[in-house]
Amino acid sequence: MERKKNWVLIFPPILILTIFSSLVSLLKVDFYSRDSAIMAMKSHYLDLILLCIVVPIGILMFIFAYKKSYWAKLFIIGMMGYIGFMAGFNAFSLFFNELFIVYTAVFSLCVFGMLIGYKRECRSGNISNSPLSYKISGGFLLLFAVTAYVAWLMEIISSTINNLIPESISGMGLPSSVVHVFDMGFALPIIIFGAILLLKGKKSGLIISSIAASFIFFTCTSILIMESALKYFEMPFDEGKLYSMYVLAPLSIFPIIALFSSVSKLTKKGLLES
Repeated sequence: MERKKNWVLIFPPILILTIFSSLVSLLKVDFYSRDSAIMAMKSHYLDLILLCIVVPIGILMFIFAYKKSYWAKLFIIGMMGYIGFMAGFNAFSLFFNELFIVYTAVFSLCVFGMLIGYKRECRSGNISNSPLSYKISGGFLLLFAVTAYVAWLMEIISSTINNLIPESISGMGLPSSVVHVFDMGFALPIIIFGAILLLKGKKSGLIISSIAASFIFFTCTSILIMESALKYFEMPFDEGKLYSMYVLAPLSIFPIIALFSSVSKLTKKGLLES
């Protein structure tokens, strides 16, 4: 039987392009000069987050995943979701710049990487004994996604009724928000779906929720850092986002520890073949 190639080899090019784009934009002082002051500030700090936090963790996870660590492969899928989300945000929300083709390439690689990775690592069937950590993690992920979805929906409906542009869009000087599309169209429904399956004791729910936990951790951490930077430099910031992230960013660590430790234990027992 022909041995399948290790799909995680798609991850190094993503990390290399991410390093390249972050360094280019950080080293060129006026790189975001065409964008609004808030967008420029957020983008600079996003570059720092990617370069100083995401990439080092990504390199470490790739080493583990290349050595056949199943939980690390799931973590990487979640990281590709986060990196792809941010690359898509840059491609759709920033004024055209010399890194546009790089943003597009990273977005494309992440999307295909996630699809290939999930197809290779997906497992079916039930988990015989669902520990309390599953219920807590599933409940947290479900509450997180539903709350975010309702918050976006309320803002959009209110603005539509009053014929106004949502503050989260107008405040950044954007015509519309790709974040609403990515969140409401893809990310949040997937997180809700995975959390429900996890609460039902499905292996697929454990896998999707593990991927989602990685994505949520990086997302919450990024929002916390970017909004804190805006506050520090006395620029307009979203108080609701900032103060909620003070709570959610630390809490998002629990599902990672609980779910990935469970994945590791199940893999060792042969219940999740890597």
